Amino acid sequence: MTNDARKHALIYQTVLEHIKSLLLEGKLRAGDRLPTVNEMARELGVGPASVREAYRVLETMGILEVRQGRGTTVAADFVEPAGRVEDFKVAQQQTVTAVMETRRLIEPSVAALAAERATAKEREAILQAARDMDQLVKEGRDFVEPDLNFHDLIFAAAHNPTLAQTLSGLREVMVDLRRLVTRNPIAVEKAVHYHQLIALAIYEGNPEAAQVLMKQHLEDAEQELQSSSERVAQSAPAR
Repeated sequence: MTNDARKHALIYQTVLEHIKSLLLEGKLRAGDRLPTVNEMARELGVGPASVREAYRVLETMGILEVRQGRGTTVAADFVEPAGRVEDFKVAQQQTVTAVMETRRLIEPSVAALAAERATAKEREAILQAARDMDQLVKEGRDFVEPDLNFHDLIFAAAHNPTLAQTLSGLREVMVDLRRLVTRNPIAVEKAVHYHQLIALAIYEGNPEAAQVLMKQHLEDAEQELQSSSERVAQSAPAR
């Protein structure tokens, strides 16, 4: 992967490409042990969550084996993957699908809880976060962190620590997904619109509306992400 391409790559895709390169170049072979998640994260300058996701994808593909006490190794029956580029693309798409499925199952209910339980201060903060994102988009500035903050505030307003931990586990992969969205102006505009409607429903204490709007938002986002992810995979240069 070139330096320019790496700058625009999704985080876990960067890890996937790094491992794929080592396999193609014969620097990793069947039975070889990979660095621990933390070691690989330090080596590539990414977060551990992205490394774990890349290892999970490669394990699903049968390329890596993760065993208690042995760490992560290249599968004993691994064969050189020169003809398996499509497998990598499919696995990456499966990650997008899995994360969005998890969000669809959880976040509408979280939005409803936030509408019921949020304090006056939390309602104001959620509404302001939606307005801030709208302003940043209008100014053509980066909005990935404000977007994440909007959802963080909703989870916090649900006042359920277990749900908040669930979001924390998904957060780094969610950064990847939002970077895909930023490449599609129409998707960005729709996301901003949904955020404002969701924020207003929570502000007004309307759990039914908050739940329905969040569900519609995530379904729409999933469709856009699938299209964007497919375009990124198709445009990625084959080695």
